[in-house]
This record gives sequence, C-alpha cells and structure tokens, in this order.
Amino acid sequence: MEQHMRLDAKSGLFPQSMLETLLDHEVARSRRYPSPISLIYFALRFPRDPSPQIIESAQILIANHLHKAMREADLPGHYEGNYLVIMPATESDGAKTAAQRMLEEFPRSQITRTAELFDLSVCIGVATHAGGPDISAAQLLSNASTALWEAQRRGPKSLVVYEEMGKKGA
Repeated sequence: MEQHMRLDAKSGLFPQSMLETLLDHEVARSRRYPSPISLIYFALRFPRDPSPQIIESAQILIANHLHKAMREADLPGHYEGNYLVIMPATESDGAKTAAQRMLEEFPRSQITRTAELFDLSVCIGVATHAGGPDISAAQLLSNASTALWEAQRRGPKSLVVYEEMGKKGA
C-alpha cells in the first residue's frame, strides 16, 4: 500500500486507525530493542465556540506545522478528536523540547480563508517510556492522555510531561 493512501487526504496526517497500528509497531520495536519512545498528545483550544471555517483553518495550520516541524521519523496523526505524534527513539527531554517549540510557534491570532479572525492555542501532554519488556502502547497512551487532561485543566498554552507530574513544581 502506498504511503499517500494511508494518510488523511485533507491533512496529510495519519488517521487514528493507522496511528494505532504504527504505535503498536513502534512499541514492539522499543520492547525488543530497548530504546525510548515518546508521545506528544495535544488539543486545540479556542476562547469561544469556533465556526466550521475556523475549525478548518486551525486544522490546516496544525497539519502544516506538524509537516514542517517534526522529524521524518516522527509519526503525526489524528487521535480521539485531537492530535498525537509518535516519536520513536526520543527521550523525555527531546519530546519536551519539541512540545515547547510547538507552544511557542503557535500564534494566538489567525485568519480564515473568509477573512474571519480567530484566536487559537494548544495544550500539550507528553509521555515517554525508556523501552524494554514492560512497555505497553495502552499504558503509554494512558499516560499521554493524563498529561493532556492536566494541561487542559491548567489552561491555554500549557505543557505537562507525565513523568514530571508527581514532582514539585511540575
């Protein structure tokens, strides 16, 4: 199957079903050849209910950013109505740095194709595993989801790293 057939036609990102398959594959590799793997899980936030044009413009902005900013080895896609990036061979510090760049690079105001002004921010959760026999895709996703939930609770432009959640000041 050709690469373009596996990608969402509109965004060029992996659809959730393919992303889940890729995550299973990368977790199996991380289990067999112990190497770290990280997930960046993020959600868009709007200060008010967005119009369909605003949602479409925001999705295009996110997709363009992911295509430009992520490494070739990273696997970005749609997940549970949000966005997930699988980062093979990436430790927590590398994933956190990539997530911080995402927060900084998203301008607050955008304009749709119909010249409608809108504000946008992202909230990001990061989870990492060192690899080895005890890694599971379900637990890694659960940790990323917990981190994203906490980031959303904290408000716009928040970043939470799961492994730092129990530490003071995280």
